[in-house]
Amino acid sequence: MSIFLRIWGVFAVVLMLGAYFTVNVLQQQIKPSVKKAIEDTLADNANLLAALLADELKNQAVTQADFEKNIKQVLNRKIPAQIWDYQKTQISQHLYITNDKGIVIFDSRGIAVGQDYSRWNDVYLTLQGRYGVRTTRTNPEDENSSVMYVAAPIYDSQRMIGVVTLIKENKMMLPFIEQAQQKMYQRGMVVLIISLILSALVAWWLRHAIFLVAQYARQLAPKQQQPLHFWAAKELNTLVDSINNMRQELEGKNYIERYVHTLTHELKSPLTAIKASAEILQETLSTQERQQFSHNIMAQTDKLQLLIERLLLLARLEQQQQLQSQVIDLSALTQRIIEQKPAQIQQHQVLINQNIAQGVTVLGEAFWLEQAISNVLDNAIEFTPPHHNISIHLSQSTQQTLLGISNQGQAIPEYALPRVFERYYSLPRPNSHHKSTGLGLTLVQEVMSLHHGQATIANTDDGVCVSLVFFHV
Repeated sequence: MSIFLRIWGVFAVVLMLGAYFTVNVLQQQIKPSVKKAIEDTLADNANLLAALLADELKNQAVTQADFEKNIKQVLNRKIPAQIWDYQKTQISQHLYITNDKGIVIFDSRGIAVGQDYSRWNDVYLTLQGRYGVRTTRTNPEDENSSVMYVAAPIYDSQRMIGVVTLIKENKMMLPFIEQAQQKMYQRGMVVLIISLILSALVAWWLRHAIFLVAQYARQLAPKQQQPLHFWAAKELNTLVDSINNMRQELEGKNYIERYVHTLTHELKSPLTAIKASAEILQETLSTQERQQFSHNIMAQTDKLQLLIERLLLLARLEQQQQLQSQVIDLSALTQRIIEQKPAQIQQHQVLINQNIAQGVTVLGEAFWLEQAISNVLDNAIEFTPPHHNISIHLSQSTQQTLLGISNQGQAIPEYALPRVFERYYSLPRPNSHHKSTGLGLTLVQEVMSLHHGQATIANTDDGVCVSLVFFHV
């Protein structure tokens, strides 16, 4: 089962159980609440009637036919009342009156006159000076057959002369109770459905967020884009930070181990050559031979120094997560790099052709851009035969900025083209047939990646062209 279904399932169970118990409790409170409201109304009406009937009972008018006729006319009158959603058409209550002994002297239903009600709670409690009320079922097996009786004392001055009891059948309350219960069920179902939908959205969001974190962890690389960030999800952001920290710690160990291995491997060959030359110099040699082996030691030492410098530079670049970006005048920067290399240009006897547009700017870090452009230009100078051309072209469009450095000379073999940006991969120089450190183009590629651009290399009709492309974000 997917985590989405598990999370949503737990939400759904909790919501449904909560809704069930809440609605159940409220449903149990509806009927007593309605009965309390009805009883309160009956108590008010009973006391009003008691005050109005005091003179009638004192004068014994309640036993006369006219009184009974008037009461029945009142109780049978039509009432066109729209009470919320319920249509009321007639009075739905009755009454009876007892004397001070509890004997019924009037009953609007005409069934209890002459009976002794002194033991019924409504009459008994009222005669005792207390609040008289009772509920009695006409059918002991049917809860809905219960009838409510609320009594009030009838006084002549300070003397109680009788009791009036109002009668209300509970079945008359059922429409209100059923209507309230139905509305509660309907609204409860609406709330439950909305809650289930919202819980499903929350569960999906959690599942999607966990999936993104997992994908982020799988695809995490030294030059990974900005870490994931979730709005209002502190725990997920903490998890992402933990993965980032763990990755950096692991990479730090692997990074050091990899550099130690590669540095050891790359240092082995120059050190072997230096050691061999030094051992030979201990023997008796001619001046020319000594100069030759001394020159070899110096060349290998220079190679070691360049290798260490490039490795340190590359290590610094790979550990840099973000650039301190600013607007760089790429035209001026390229021109300044060319002007810094007159000795190399003169030594290799190459010609520089410039087609540099003025005012071309990019967003980046000047130090690294200078390192990248200088490395590409150094390669072009070293691979260009004497009296041949190096062309530098800089242009800018709405979508990208292009710096192309091409040189006349030998083309790169097809087998080597896919590997020229690999670490430590190098081709022999055409003049000396020596290989470089193999880190120059690797550094160029890292710099361009950090600047959200790309470095490409391709053979041309008369040589090789390296293109540095800056994409406008």
